[in-house]
Amino acid sequence: MKHTFMAVVGLALVIAGGAWAQRADRNVDRPIARSFNWFSYVAADDIRQACRAGGRSQIRLVYNALWREQVRTYEVFLQPDGTAGLNIGVLSNRTDLSEITIGKLSDVLAPWSMKHGERLLSADEARELVGLLEESTAFGPPRDGLRLPYNDFWWTVASCRNGIWGFQAYHYPTDGFANVRFADRLFAWDNVPVPVHRPRKMEPAEFRGGEADRWILVVGKDGLRPR
Repeated sequence: MKHTFMAVVGLALVIAGGAWAQRADRNVDRPIARSFNWFSYVAADDIRQACRAGGRSQIRLVYNALWREQVRTYEVFLQPDGTAGLNIGVLSNRTDLSEITIGKLSDVLAPWSMKHGERLLSADEARELVGLLEESTAFGPPRDGLRLPYNDFWWTVASCRNGIWGFQAYHYPTDGFANVRFADRLFAWDNVPVPVHRPRKMEPAEFRGGEADRWILVVGKDGLRPR
C-alpha cells in the first residue's frame, strides 16, 4: 500500500526517535543516529580510541559519491589467520521520495537507511587488499588541510593495524585521487545490489547543492580535524 511520505514521517519520528536518541553507540545505519554520529564515524573516533597493541586490526573506508546521491562504507576486520571480514553499507537515492511503499513503520525511513552486504575475504584476498592500500599510501599520513565537501567525490581510509593508527583521504579531481588503487577491487567484492556511482566531471562544489545539508570535512595531520 502506497502512502504519501509526509503524512507518516512525523509519526515515525515520534515513535522511533526516542529509542534511537538514547543509543550511545556509533551506529550510522538509521538516519537519526547517523545525524549525531556520521562525522565521528568518518573520523573513526571509535577505532582510534580502541587502537592499541594486541587489539583488533580494523580498516574503515568511506566512499562519498555526492552525499545526496550515494555513500558506500567498507569495514575490514583483519583476522589472525590472515583472512578478513568485509562489511559493506550503502546509502543511495535519498532525494527521490515520489513513491514509497509502506508495509510497516520501519519502511517510512527506508530511503535513509543503509543497505548491507558482507563477505569473507580469503587470506590471499586480504593480502591483495592490504597491498593495494599500501600502494595507495592509505595508511597515511594525509595531506594537512585537505577539504572534503559533502557534494564531491572522495574517499577516507581510517585504520588500526597491530596497534598503529593511520588515516588517509583522497578528493576528486585533485591529483591525490589518482593514487587510489583499491577502489576497483572493493567494488568488485561489493555485493549490495546498488550500482556504484563513479566520479564524474562537475562544476566546483561551491556552485552546487543547497544550504540545508551543506558541510565540509577538513583533514588534519593524522585524521579529520575536530569539528
